[in-house]
Amino acid sequence: MLRRLRTKSWYRASRERFGLTTVGGRYKVWGLILAMIAAGACGQQGAAPLPPGAVVLDHVVAVINGSVILESDVQEEIDYGVLQPFSVNPARNTPQRALQRLIDRALILQQMQATQAATPPAPEEVQHRLTELRTVIPECAQYHCQTEAGWKAFLKAHGLTEQEVEKHWTERMTILSFIQSRFGSGVRVTPQEIADYYNKTLVPQLHGQKPPPLASVSDRIQEILLQQRVSSLLLEWLQSLKSEGSVSILDPAYGQVGTTGSGDESESGGQS
Repeated sequence: MLRRLRTKSWYRASRERFGLTTVGGRYKVWGLILAMIAAGACGQQGAAPLPPGAVVLDHVVAVINGSVILESDVQEEIDYGVLQPFSVNPARNTPQRALQRLIDRALILQQMQATQAATPPAPEEVQHRLTELRTVIPECAQYHCQTEAGWKAFLKAHGLTEQEVEKHWTERMTILSFIQSRFGSGVRVTPQEIADYYNKTLVPQLHGQKPPPLASVSDRIQEILLQQRVSSLLLEWLQSLKSEGSVSILDPAYGQVGTTGSGDESESGGQS
């Protein structure tokens, strides 16, 4: 009987056992996975029969200019959505949308590596942003995320660890810095616009819970507003990268197989 085991520790052990290694944040997969890519690229109509007792460890769902995205990557991206309830709608955090966010992010990371134009934030800055984050996630209230024990409990409940979140948030901040430098020149957000977002958007979304002080979340609000300002330019750029490069979806559960830049629409424009 085929089984799918989804614990992160099991996936990591399996990747090491079967020769799957991480290079530049994406998995470079040998032998078995290369055969799977070739089979998907040829548009085979059905999966080849597996030997009796075989266990499905993971499988490739998309290939982005030679870098692969695995089903487990999509599941992790869905898990990370809990950290961004205001930009990733929990009700619409589907595998298809998660894959599109990963595709966008992979394209941006490839451009960052090619141009060497991005500098990662200092660890202290990442910790500062995560401390702010703990005060604005609505679900954090029931876990008392302002405490270390509460934050760890919240992450554990969603299958995340502090180390994984720190790495994810560092990458996210690096991407946002790159996007801002490329598209945000001359874009400014005023204090009044930050206050309006706080009062008209953030506070209502807390559904009666005590909101954090404006001063403690103003940087995060400014980040969100800047994202919105550069969104149209970013989406046009991403579409051109998809058209010029090679973006292939291999699993029909995630979009139209073999198309470039297609599938369920992206919510984040690569910024998540």
